[in-house]
Amino acid sequence: MVIMIAAFVWGFSEATFFFIIPDVLLSYYALRINGLKKIFLINIICIAGAALGGGVIFIMSSIDHSAVIDFMLAVPAIHTYMLQHVESEMAAGTFTALVTGPLFGVPYKLFAAFAPLHTNIFIFILFSIPARFIRFIIISLLAYMLSHKIFKDLPVKVKTLIWLLVWIIVYVIYFSIHPF
Repeated sequence: MVIMIAAFVWGFSEATFFFIIPDVLLSYYALRINGLKKIFLINIICIAGAALGGGVIFIMSSIDHSAVIDFMLAVPAIHTYMLQHVESEMAAGTFTALVTGPLFGVPYKLFAAFAPLHTNIFIFILFSIPARFIRFIIISLLAYMLSHKIFKDLPVKVKTLIWLLVWIIVYVIYFSIHPF
C-alpha cells in the first residue's frame, strides 16, 4: 500500500516540480514484484497522480502562464530551449507532442504549462493518460522481463544494484545534456 501511495505522489510531483521521473520507482517495483497485474495497477496509480499534477499545472498556467513558466525555469535541468521546443511541438499537434515529447526526455510538466494555449483541460488530460502510460508501462515491463525472465537467477541484491547503476548512468547522461 505504501508503494502505491508513493507512486501516486511521485507521479504528481514529477508532473509539477520534481525532476526525477516516476519510471525509477516503477522499474524498481517491477524488479521486485511478481505479477503483471500489480505492475499495471501501480502504473495506473502513478498515471492518476501525474494526470492530477498535469491538471494543476494546466489550471495554474491558464491563470498566469508567465508565472508558471518562471516556476518551470526554476526546476533543475529545465531550460529555455525546452520551452521553445514544447511551444512549437504543441502548436504543430497537441496529441503528437504529448505522446512523443516525454519519450525523448522533455518533461511532461512543460507540456502541461503550454497546453492551455492549445487545447482545453479535458483534451489535455485525455491525451495525457496514453502519453504517460506508453513510457511508464514500457519501462515497467522491461524491468519486469529483465528481472524475472532474463536475470531470474540473480539475487535480488544484484538486480537492485544493476537497477541503481542503470538509473545513475541514465541521469549522468541526462544531466550532462541538460545541466542544472
